[in-house]
Amino acid sequence: MSAELVSLVPNESAARLPPAPKPPVAAAPSTYEELIACSPQGSIYAYPWWLEALAAGEVEILELRRGGLLQAAWPLVCISVDRNRHLRMPPLTQKLGILFAPSTAKPVEQQSLHQRLCGELIAKLGEFATFNQNFHENFTDWLPFHWRGFSQTTRYTYVLEDIADSAAIWSDMRPHHRKAIRKAQHQGVRVRDELSLDTFIELYRMTFARQKLQPPVAEHQIRRIDAALCRNAGRRIFAGVDAQGRVHAAIYVAWIDGTAYYLMGGSEPSLRGSGAQLLAMWEAVQFAATVAKRFDFEGSMLAGVERAFRGFAARQIPYFAISKTSPRPETLREFLRQSLEFRMQRIRKTVGGR
Repeated sequence: MSAELVSLVPNESAARLPPAPKPPVAAAPSTYEELIACSPQGSIYAYPWWLEALAAGEVEILELRRGGLLQAAWPLVCISVDRNRHLRMPPLTQKLGILFAPSTAKPVEQQSLHQRLCGELIAKLGEFATFNQNFHENFTDWLPFHWRGFSQTTRYTYVLEDIADSAAIWSDMRPHHRKAIRKAQHQGVRVRDELSLDTFIELYRMTFARQKLQPPVAEHQIRRIDAALCRNAGRRIFAGVDAQGRVHAAIYVAWIDGTAYYLMGGSEPSLRGSGAQLLAMWEAVQFAATVAKRFDFEGSMLAGVERAFRGFAARQIPYFAISKTSPRPETLREFLRQSLEFRMQRIRKTVGGR
């Protein structure tokens, strides 16, 4: 059992471990996992183990290689309904999108290369009924999709790009957040990190039950991704607990490749006003500085959640939600053609072992 966490307010003398370095990779990646680790568009959500935990049997990875080295890859999650392909985002996954290998080319040449690679990957999609995917914030040119009839909606994430200086973050934080954190401390709430997954899942469930909503992530999915994170990355649950042992709130954080991610949170409905959730988040940010360089709050389009994330002085960053719905066939001949093409695609993938 872990000891109680301390240094809940900035303390320049507190010892900090150096951020975990990224694993060394080749300048031009040869494997998909190497591409994720070095690509500007790489994230925890793109790893095969993440996708298989949340969408087992539905994952496809499109790749473009030159001379055996990866230039770009595109992780997809595809479900089939009535012989129609639907490309979607799996639960708990904020972003996917196309990943490009690092390039030393001039910006104008790099943009031309990326547009060409996008076009080639889009051509590899084949027939589909619907497409909905969020792209990484470092994917900044969606013109190749626009030219091919896709639509785009801008969403936002919130990121602390440099979490090494906790005193600076504390100073930049909204006064409301600092006040709430101090209030929780004065009420005897302390942050601990030994909360069981069962207790966290119950808090998570109660948060949505209070709003008469179903949780967006099912319990079995939380257990699967928790097991995958324990095997492949880092994860920790931070809980605000009072002197009577009551758990007020908890948040779930994971980290890999220099970035820590806020994934889930929950609170006891009758104790929501204690400030414990902000206190737990603040402790998570301070802890993250020992294992990562940046903290991704993931963002939200919900006003209340957005205010909570922005209040930590995190930077608002736009990203693209790209979508397309293919028109329904207007004739029996067109329907039969699409049906035949879909079956042939399935046969080719089966024969190719994909």
